[in-house]
Amino acid sequence: MYGVLVWPPARLKVFMEELQAAHGVKGFGPPHLNLRQPFDWPYEEEALKIALEGILRGHAPFRLRLGPWRAWPQGVVYLRAYGGEAFRRLHRALEPLAPPLKEIEGPSYIPHLTLALDLSPERAEALAQGLPKPPIGSFTVREVALVRSEGEALLEVARFPLGLP
Repeated sequence: MYGVLVWPPARLKVFMEELQAAHGVKGFGPPHLNLRQPFDWPYEEEALKIALEGILRGHAPFRLRLGPWRAWPQGVVYLRAYGGEAFRRLHRALEPLAPPLKEIEGPSYIPHLTLALDLSPERAEALAQGLPKPPIGSFTVREVALVRSEGEALLEVARFPLGLP
């Protein structure tokens, strides 16, 4: 399984990992923001890197603003993110790369960083209501990571800078 994502700045990553440890929760892999749903790639990994390079060419760095903590009824707690039209353009450009493993987001995808998975709806809502604001309000997305899942870990395969002609 592969993913195309954004790693948060170190300060936000550490903040989220400390919250996870304090509350005994976890997401899938380290904190990250998916740019598209996870997918399988039936060809050589090098072909995927080439395809991604082509898709990402011309997408400029953009600001990602962080919003409030929220909970989905499925027991997920997440930090809402807003990237505006630049994010939507990039998200749409990546969708045709390969079919998703499981259609869970669809066209109504909400950019976010997951803090916790598999909680009861009540615990998720209570946790989301009591979390502190993140230490930063926004950050600039300058690069995109290609990752492959290795069990419960995410192994970075490549990074691609944004803003190349």
